[in-house]
Amino acid sequence: MIVFDLDQTIINSLHRTPIQSDGTVDIQGYIKNQTKENIMNDTLLPLADTMKNEYLRNNFIVICTARKMTKFDYDFLSLHDLRFHEIYERGNVPSEFCSLPDALYKTKCLNKYKNTKYTFYDDSDEVINLFQQYPNVNMIDSKRINSLLYV
Repeated sequence: MIVFDLDQTIINSLHRTPIQSDGTVDIQGYIKNQTKENIMNDTLLPLADTMKNEYLRNNFIVICTARKMTKFDYDFLSLHDLRFHEIYERGNVPSEFCSLPDALYKTKCLNKYKNTKYTFYDDSDEVINLFQQYPNVNMIDSKRINSLLYV
C-alpha cells in the first residue's frame, strides 16, 4: 500500500495557494482560488509518475489530502490518469475530522491501516514528523524526493 498527499506532493498548486505570514496556508484564500480554471492550471510534480507506476504495478494506492475536493479536482486527477483505490479528503470523511490540523486529520483518516505496513509521501513537516514515529509507516518527504527527481 502506498499513500500520496496531493498538493506539493504529486500536484503543484502553488499558483493558487496563498500563504500567510506565519508560513501556513490561508485556507479561505485557497478555497476562493479553487476554481475550474485555477485547478486546470495546476501541474504535475515528478512523484506523479511514481504514483502512476505504482498503480500499474498493482499496489493499493490511497490519496490522503487535506483538500475538500471539488468536481474539478477529480476531473484533474482523471485527466492526468492519476488513479487510486481509495481517497480521503475533507468532503468524504467524518465531520469531526474536518476541522483537525493536517497531521492529526491524516492520522484519523489512516487509522484503519495502523496495523498495515505502507509508504506515505507528504510534503508537510508536521505530517512527516508525526508519521515517522509510526513503526508501520515508511514516511517519505515529497519535497526532497521531488527535488531529486526533478529534471
